Amino acid sequence: MKHNDPIEDWFYTKTFDQDQREELEKAIAFSANLAVPLGKNENQAWDQILGKIEAESEDKVRFIIPKKETASYWLAWASGIAAMLIAAYLAFYNPLGQGEIVQSRAELGEIEKVVLPSGSKLTLNSSSTSSYNAQTWYGKRIIQLEGEAFFEVTKGVEFTVETDNGTVQVLGTSFNVFSRGKEFSVECSTGSVLVSSNNQQVELKPGQKAYINGENLLLSEFNLDKVATWRIGDFYFDATPLKKVIEEMERQFDIKIRMKADITERYYSGFFSRTNLKEALQLVFIPMGLDFKINDKEVTVQ
Repeated sequence: MKHNDPIEDWFYTKTFDQDQREELEKAIAFSANLAVPLGKNENQAWDQILGKIEAESEDKVRFIIPKKETASYWLAWASGIAAMLIAAYLAFYNPLGQGEIVQSRAELGEIEKVVLPSGSKLTLNSSSTSSYNAQTWYGKRIIQLEGEAFFEVTKGVEFTVETDNGTVQVLGTSFNVFSRGKEFSVECSTGSVLVSSNNQQVELKPGQKAYINGENLLLSEFNLDKVATWRIGDFYFDATPLKKVIEEMERQFDIKIRMKADITERYYSGFFSRTNLKEALQLVFIPMGLDFKINDKEVTVQ
């Protein structure tokens, strides 16, 4: 292996045993056909890659690469470093310079954390999907979203979230986006965001919320302490149609709730946690005088 590039400089400054070195050499060989993405020069890409390798990875953050299991402790350690190396390459480089759509999805009953190129992060709520073009990312940071996600955006070129119901534009901030069916809402946690929908625009500051009501894009305020609490498994509702609360419970617990009572005019103000299904059902239905029965992944309410 020739000692002729920045990643090899990093490689040769570290102390590894033979097994570790072999694992890392495989990772470096993997990178042979990777190319610098559009909108970013080589030095900038290297600086950010090496920074990612040295930094500790966040617990439960999902890198979009397969994990390799090994038999020995040291091989596992070396493979972990190799995985970080490959993840850093994949985060900043695109194989063979080809356009690539990178998609992430949180299945029913799951929450996914994703690190984006340049260090921005998003957390996907259950039954939600995000995607972006890796080739054009550094020129245009554009994310397509279906469902709900919380974004933590690093400063840089404009960052845009596109949904079927509207778009959100920022430079560096954190905010929550909900877009399901014809429902659309954005809650600003830090910084400011520009929300567009139905040929209308509104700029949000922390503690402000934009949402669609019919054809109108409206502005309101919300409690910052409760922004995107779904990330820790807590769900709060204020005069919310019971049907919507049930839909959220189905997503979070991966269950089907069958109603044998008329809930057309029923609204719920309260809370449930995704840590315990029975407790969640009690909190929502008992105050309304409704009984429920759990049968595996199906709940009957009457």
